[in-house]
Amino acid sequence: MAKAARELRQASGKMVRSVEWSESDRVLWFGGKIYVPQNTDLRRRVVSLCHDTKVAGHPGRWKTLELVSRDYWWPQMSRYIGQYVGTCDLCLRTKPIRQAPVGELHPLRIPDSRWDTLSVDFIVELPLSSGHDAVMTVVDSVSKRAHFIPTHTTVTAEGAARLFLHQVWKLHGLPTCVVSDCGPQFVALSQKVTYLFCDELDIVSKELRSRVRQATKDVVKSEV
Repeated sequence: MAKAARELRQASGKMVRSVEWSESDRVLWFGGKIYVPQNTDLRRRVVSLCHDTKVAGHPGRWKTLELVSRDYWWPQMSRYIGQYVGTCDLCLRTKPIRQAPVGELHPLRIPDSRWDTLSVDFIVELPLSSGHDAVMTVVDSVSKRAHFIPTHTTVTAEGAARLFLHQVWKLHGLPTCVVSDCGPQFVALSQKVTYLFCDELDIVSKELRSRVRQATKDVVKSEV
């Protein structure tokens, strides 16, 4: 049990509570489900029973995950099952592609200047360091200079926009083109950055107007 707890802590970085573990007939249980130790062949056999057999019928990722999670559990099980189903030879050869045809690839335009075109991505699920477990990478397409910004795996679109505003925009301005994947953090990134900038600019202007108004009153009072 102690060995399994150490494996869980190393794999997920989360606290392990002893009340979640139990042992019965030399079988280790975690949260009411059989814990599958860090054995590649054993985990593959478990997933194969719920995916490759005639009774299972080669279901998709989420159905396979639902079947496995009825009785078994191990850290990052969803990722493991996703990789298993995504590389299943029979599924790749027989199942139809249920999405629109992929369009042709087009080369990116040549940037006019440095920091005109940026590529943005996240490196997530890293070991915790100073409270952060992810890195936001922003790379200039011309100079290849980069900013590595510590953040969290669960950062939202607004959080990504704030990081971009305070770490990149203040140094290089707003780019013409941002290249990224279709992750939720990048949806309308430039619009969110513009909105946050205008919001902060409005706060600054309000403070400035307040100070000017107060200074004007002081001058008028002193002359009366």
